[in-house]
Amino acid sequence: MDEGRLLAGRYRLLSVVGRGGMGTVWRALDETLDREVAVKEVLLPSGLSDEERHTRHQRTLREARASARLNHPGVVTVHDVVDEDDRPWIVMELVQARSLQEIVDEDGPLPPGRVAEVGRQIIGALRAAHAIGILHRDVKPANVLVAADDRAVLTDFGIAQMAGDATLTGTGLIMGSPAYMPPERVNGDRAIPASDLWALGATLYAACEGKAPHHRSDAMAVLAAVMTQDVPPPRNAGPLAPVLLGLLERDPVRRMGAERAEEALAAIASGHAADQAAAQLAWSHATAGDTAAAAGPWTGPSAPPPHVPDQDIPVPDMTAHYPPATAGQQWTPMPGGPGTTGVAPKRRSPVLPILAGAVVLAAAVAAAVVFLWPHDSGRTPEPVDNNPVAQGDPSGQGRTSPPASQNPSPSPSKTWPAGLNKVNSSNYSIGVPPGWTKRTTARGAIWSDPATKGYIQVEETPWEGDPVQHWKTWEKEAIRDGNLANFKRVAPITSTSVAGYPAADIQFTWTRSSGLTHALDRGVIVNGHSYAVVVALPESQWNANGRLVKDVLGTFQPAGVG
Repeated sequence: MDEGRLLAGRYRLLSVVGRGGMGTVWRALDETLDREVAVKEVLLPSGLSDEERHTRHQRTLREARASARLNHPGVVTVHDVVDEDDRPWIVMELVQARSLQEIVDEDGPLPPGRVAEVGRQIIGALRAAHAIGILHRDVKPANVLVAADDRAVLTDFGIAQMAGDATLTGTGLIMGSPAYMPPERVNGDRAIPASDLWALGATLYAACEGKAPHHRSDAMAVLAAVMTQDVPPPRNAGPLAPVLLGLLERDPVRRMGAERAEEALAAIASGHAADQAAAQLAWSHATAGDTAAAAGPWTGPSAPPPHVPDQDIPVPDMTAHYPPATAGQQWTPMPGGPGTTGVAPKRRSPVLPILAGAVVLAAAVAAAVVFLWPHDSGRTPEPVDNNPVAQGDPSGQGRTSPPASQNPSPSPSKTWPAGLNKVNSSNYSIGVPPGWTKRTTARGAIWSDPATKGYIQVEETPWEGDPVQHWKTWEKEAIRDGNLANFKRVAPITSTSVAGYPAADIQFTWTRSSGLTHALDRGVIVNGHSYAVVVALPESQWNANGRLVKDVLGTFQPAGVG
């Protein structure tokens, strides 16, 4: 027994607070400062080679020290790191609180408002950690402490990161808590900030429903469910339901972003959700069209409950656009790192559609609203040039086009390509292959090929300035964010035109859940209305479908021109 042991000549171990798979937590006395602290004795997994133990040991120390840089009320403060007796010891703030897991086990599921308040604090802690490059990788109810005054803190930063080095150890043992492991980690992919958000969604779901969303009798069944099964609709979450479903989206790029989730959680926790949702419903009826849909009022018990869309985020794993703040001025992200967004032109609050859906679900008193959560992105790329496109570019842009006139003349009439159906919107028309299914979001429209998972997207998020510069900024933010796994621009950014207006193309690849994907994205502003038109296909089918890519982009025609 180590009880009574003096660690590092300073920390007297008093009693065991708790034990877990990754170590033992002690209540201890800091005899130098005469204060009580918590000390975590980190136990490395058995079966590791000496080299693996040394690597894990050093990484735990390094990342625990990095975690000590975190200064956020939602994070248990790390005071010291001790390397003694061939294992790491982490000295932390002693929080007099029960874990969220203990609260649910002892008191039962919590009301949505209280869960939202806990979630608001924890997602703030995650954003602070992600901003300095720290991932948690083991967010779960047992790692969330809730004090009597409802202060919520997240424990085990740094330690959990070490545990999450790989989904499987060399001996095949699963590391982490299966019910709270996001699908990408179960699949063996590297963790990203969005992975912590999925785990937070599962944690808040468990707080509302009393069990994890994919609760099963054994670990392997849980992992299989996480990978293949939709989340059961929450029954007790009320206005939290759309937020939970957004965070629990299996595809990490389509998952709700941290900033949007924090805004929604804050609104629900403060009791403002109903008022904001009512305003959004009025907005939806006033602007019904391609970006919102409304149905008649609920007519009584015989009518089915309103449908909550399953994470209607910009479907294609990628095209969240990063607008320059003003024409000719470089746009930069806000402090806060990955998972945050920068200063953008004024636009409708993305929280309102979420909360509108929440009120519809909770009270069934208004129209069903199609809503979404634009996801956050952003990263740092190689320099971008404007040289001619590499040979084989299916965009058909063999060389850089000269800048178009600022007073463009109408485009000549064109023969409609065979094999494409003309789709008309209030703002544009475009050609889409037969059989591709349409989804409408608050950012625009998406047509998906059920067979290949390819898609066409027309996004109308506001941005300003030169299209080439827009793509340079977008590329930097996409690389910095990391949501586009293995992002790589595969051709120079090129100038082109749409209906005589200046435009630019960016061509890139990235890894989606369905595999390596290749896309060409065309940006243009016509009469003050910005568009980003993308065609994305599996990389294996890109070269064979060069004509399709060229034809789809060629058919795009903004309203009021040509």
